[in-house]
Amino acid sequence: MTPQRLIDFVPLAIQSLTQPRATLRQILAIPANRNEVVLAGWFVIVLNLMFSLLAGLLIYPEAVAQAESLPLGSSVVMLALTLFGGAFLMYRVGRAFGGTGDFDSSLKTVIWLNFILFLVQIPVPFATLHSAETSGLVMLLVLVVAMIQITAQVMELHGFTKVMPVLLGIIGVQLALGFVMLVVFSIMGATLPMQTVK
Repeated sequence: MTPQRLIDFVPLAIQSLTQPRATLRQILAIPANRNEVVLAGWFVIVLNLMFSLLAGLLIYPEAVAQAESLPLGSSVVMLALTLFGGAFLMYRVGRAFGGTGDFDSSLKTVIWLNFILFLVQIPVPFATLHSAETSGLVMLLVLVVAMIQITAQVMELHGFTKVMPVLLGIIGVQLALGFVMLVVFSIMGATLPMQTVK
């Protein structure tokens, strides 16, 4: 059965936690043209942006209420660079090392990864409200899940069989993407907000 609504993808995301490669095959088999895939990408960006704003309201309501404006533009640029730039890098770097994935499949993969990570990080703000220790444990778990999902899905997308080269490649690409975003933000004159917890 082909998923039709957003809620239909939630069971697949849960399934992906234990069967990331098999689930990605199901996602890649869903027929969609590039415009539909790009639209899905922007939808996931909006979901992540809304989650970030709501988490900020939950954890730092006074700071958000006192803020004159929210850096929505910078957040959208960062999320778009992460998603679409990440898809391009996943495609180009994977092909450079003998991978077989195409760009549209890379884009689908990155969108799917972002959707999974959106769901997985939902407990983080609630853990932060509980205690710093609980928050640290939950964030560590989210990081582990993220790396497992990314590694397994890149291997499935490009047909790789060795875990360590893929894992090292992913870390390198993430560092490169982070550097590019820092350069873009410096050109835009954006600064990273600092929050002091009393």
